[in-house]
Amino acid sequence: MQEGDADVDPVEPFEPIVQGPGATDGPAAIVTGFLTAAAGGVASDFTVAREFLTPEAAATWDPSARTLVYDSGAVAPEWDENAGTVTYEVPLAASVDDSGRLTDAADETVERVEFEMEQDDDGQWRIASLADGVVVSEANFTGFFRAVQLVFATPDLTTAAPEPRWLPRVNAATAAARELIEGPSPWLADAVVTGFPATAALAVESVLVEGGVATVDLTAQSAGTPQERALAEEQLTMTLGSLPDVTDVDVRIGGLPIAADDEVELEQPPVPEATAAVLVNDRLGLWDGDDLVVPDGTGAVAADAYGLALSYDGTEAAFVTDGVGVQTTTVLSVGFDAMVPVEQAGDLTAPVDAATVIEGSNLLPPSYDRYGDLWTVERAGGPLLVDTGQGEPLSLGDTWLTGRSVLSLAVSRDGSRIAVLSKAGGQASLEVAAIVRDAEGVPTGIGEPLGVGAGIGSGVDIAWTDALTVAVLGEPVDGTASPLWLASVGGFTTALVTLRNGNTVTARSGESSLVVVGEDGTVEERAGTSWATVLEGVEDVAYAG
Repeated sequence: MQEGDADVDPVEPFEPIVQGPGATDGPAAIVTGFLTAAAGGVASDFTVAREFLTPEAAATWDPSARTLVYDSGAVAPEWDENAGTVTYEVPLAASVDDSGRLTDAADETVERVEFEMEQDDDGQWRIASLADGVVVSEANFTGFFRAVQLVFATPDLTTAAPEPRWLPRVNAATAAARELIEGPSPWLADAVVTGFPATAALAVESVLVEGGVATVDLTAQSAGTPQERALAEEQLTMTLGSLPDVTDVDVRIGGLPIAADDEVELEQPPVPEATAAVLVNDRLGLWDGDDLVVPDGTGAVAADAYGLALSYDGTEAAFVTDGVGVQTTTVLSVGFDAMVPVEQAGDLTAPVDAATVIEGSNLLPPSYDRYGDLWTVERAGGPLLVDTGQGEPLSLGDTWLTGRSVLSLAVSRDGSRIAVLSKAGGQASLEVAAIVRDAEGVPTGIGEPLGVGAGIGSGVDIAWTDALTVAVLGEPVDGTASPLWLASVGGFTTALVTLRNGNTVTARSGESSLVVVGEDGTVEERAGTSWATVLEGVEDVAYAG
C-alpha cells in the first residue's frame, strides 16, 4: 500500500466561455450577447461584455452595482425600432446590491430592463445606455456567487452573530474581508459589535490566499483598543475560515500581528439539545426522538394551556394559560432519566408548580433566547413583552406591531434578532428585527424590521431551524396539507409540503430536524425529502428556543 498526498487543491471557479459581438448582429442579438457576457464576467472580468457597449457606455457602466437574479428559463428580448430600445421582462427571483445583500422577490415579480441602442460608424449595433449591474439566471447565480457569513459579535462578546452576503466566487476572500471591515447592514448594526473602527480598511486591495493561508494586511487606522483588535482578528478568522480554500488566516497591521496578548473567542450560536419538551394529555413531558416520558404524578397544566417553550439549558419550560398569561415551571429540570414512560405514568396527583411571569389576555406562544429571557406579544399587536427574571416585564418596540394581527414570534439562536409573523389588511408578512442589548445582554430596544420570505403565504407558526433560517408553517388551503416554507435571512425561500394540517412547527438543527404537530395530535418529523410519523396524541412539541 502506498500513501498518497492528502492535500487536495480547491476547485477553481467555473469560467464560462463568452464571445464578443458579431459584425452582423442586430439589436436583439447584441443585447442577448451582452447579457451572456456580463453574466460570465462575474466569474472573470467584464472585458468581453464591454465590447457590446459604445465607448461612452463602456466607460461608465458599473457591473458590480446590482445583480438581478431571474428564474431560470428563456427570456425573450423585444426590439422597438421607433424608440431604438431593446427591453426584457425579467421574472425576478432576487436582487443583490453592491455589498452582496440579497433581497428575495415575491412570486410573479417582473422587472423591466431596457437598453438604448445605436449604430457606430461601421453600421454595427452597440448599447448606448443601460442601467448599472448585471442580469444572471438563478442557475448561473449559484455557480458564480457564494453565500458568505460575515461574523460579528453579540454585545457580550461571547457569540458569533452572522450576516450573510452573496459575493462573487472569484476573489471571494478579498470581497468578504472588505465587506466585514465595512461593517454590518444598518438594520442589524445596533444589535451586534465589530472590532473594526470606522477608519479601518485593507492596506492592500487584495487578500492573498497561498497554501490555504489567507493574508490580510490592514492600514494603521484599523487599530482600535487591544480588545477590539482581538475581536477583529477573530471575525476575520471565522469569516474567511469558512471559505473552502482557506485553512488559516494571518491578520497584520504594518507587517505586525494585529493582536498581541488580548484574545476574543466567539462561540457559534447554540444548537438546542436533542431532547424536546412535549405537552401530552394536558401534562408536560420530554421526548428524545424515540421515547416520551413525563414526571410521575405531577406536571398537570390547564386544559386550555398552549404555546410550549423550553429554555436552552433545559431547566425551565413555559406555556400560556388563557386569561392568565405566560407561566414558567422547573418541573422538567429533573431530566429525562428521572421520568417515566407516559404509558406507565400514574394518575396526576399534583398540578404543575408554575409562576405567572407575563400577564395577558391573549398572548402568543413564547420564545426563549439564549440569555434565558422569555418573549411574547398580544395577538392583537402592541409592544413586545420580555421577562428577564428581574421584576416587571420589559415593553419594547411599541410601534412595530401596532394595528396588526400577530401570529407567531421566535428569537434567533444568537439572540441578536427576532422573527415575527403577522398579518395586516389580510396580507401576511415575515419580518426580522434586531434586538438591541447592553453589554450584559439585557434587551433595551428593537431595530427597524427587515422583510424576509417574500414568497410565503398565510402562516400559523414559525421556528428558527439554524442561525439564519426561519421555518414558516402555513395555513392549509381547501383541506390540503399545510405548506411549509424555509425563509433564509439574506437568502432564498424554498417551499415544502407536510402530510396533514399542522398547528405548530419546531426544529433543532436544519431542515432534517423539522417537527410538525398536526391538528389531530399526530407528530411528523422530516425524513430526507419526506415525513415520518413519530408520535400520536400529542398537543405540542418544542425544542429549546
